[in-house]
Amino acid sequence: MKKVSLFLAFVLIGVTAFAQTGIGSNKSGYKKDGNTLLFSNANGDVKIELCSASMFRVRASWSRKFAPDEHLMQENYTWPAVDYKITDAKSAYIIQTSALIITVIKSPFIINVADSKGVMLSSEYVPDSKQNGGLHHIGDMVMCTKDLLPDEHFFGFGERMDFTEQRNKLVKLNVGRGKSKNNLLGAYNINEANYCPVPFFMSTKGYGIYLHNSSATEWDMGSKTDDEYSFKANDGELDYYFIYGPTFPVILSSYLSITGKSPLLPRFAFGLHMGTYSGGTWGHEELTSDRYVIELARKMREMGIPVDILFLDSTWRLFGKMGAKELPPLNGAKHLRIPKPCLIACMP
Repeated sequence: MKKVSLFLAFVLIGVTAFAQTGIGSNKSGYKKDGNTLLFSNANGDVKIELCSASMFRVRASWSRKFAPDEHLMQENYTWPAVDYKITDAKSAYIIQTSALIITVIKSPFIINVADSKGVMLSSEYVPDSKQNGGLHHIGDMVMCTKDLLPDEHFFGFGERMDFTEQRNKLVKLNVGRGKSKNNLLGAYNINEANYCPVPFFMSTKGYGIYLHNSSATEWDMGSKTDDEYSFKANDGELDYYFIYGPTFPVILSSYLSITGKSPLLPRFAFGLHMGTYSGGTWGHEELTSDRYVIELARKMREMGIPVDILFLDSTWRLFGKMGAKELPPLNGAKHLRIPKPCLIACMP
């Protein structure tokens, strides 16, 4: 009997440790510090920082401590004073700027956003009281759940090899080639491969969300149900920006005011790039020859095609245990070994 009781106790402890915990209801009001409003809730604190009339930052901490500024994902943390007013409407706080109406419901703690005319842009999804709001965590994982509005569509997330529009999709942002394939042979799952993930999307409802978290993230954009979407990070802080446009160029411009802009490419990079794709021997690498690259460059010049960059693409080496492989002699030539990528700039 004692063994059974001990077993049940361990099970209960495990369930509690990984139970979903919301941020809790707000009963103690808020503190105002310039553009920032701090809400102390039952299970943790939430900061809402107004960055402009059309953009604000949401941070949630169950430890009531917030991470220091970093400059790998975000360049700018300084924002000018924003003209806004906040009203305590008993069951909710109403934050108004010239562009947005942010309604912070006290219990459960929910953040809803409308434009200046009152048209709903985004609302947090709370299917039952157990979630206790749209902000929650499970162990180290942090998560936000929102309503998926009718006819709402999503674009973004950085480099993708699957779909342009991500409604009803499960998007996993983590650098990798994808699973279920033999990576030693250079194969990958094209629907999972992701070399440049960006935790940012734009919605056709006129807003974007940037999740300021460098951990692996997962975005369920309605893959399981058609009335909610969520984003979660495996670790770190729940920290995201809500960016109102309503147009995509305006949303993108505001996003870049957070992360910074990429420098312009050098002039030659705007010209024609040509990949040789294993010297034209994809699938028959034993026929690879260094002469192919030279002849291709000469052919382009003969045809008057200005090639700025000619590069050995994809299988510049053969995938193997040693990272490369020595090829057999080709037409009496010496062994050809390609240990690293090669870049050839073709002069005019």
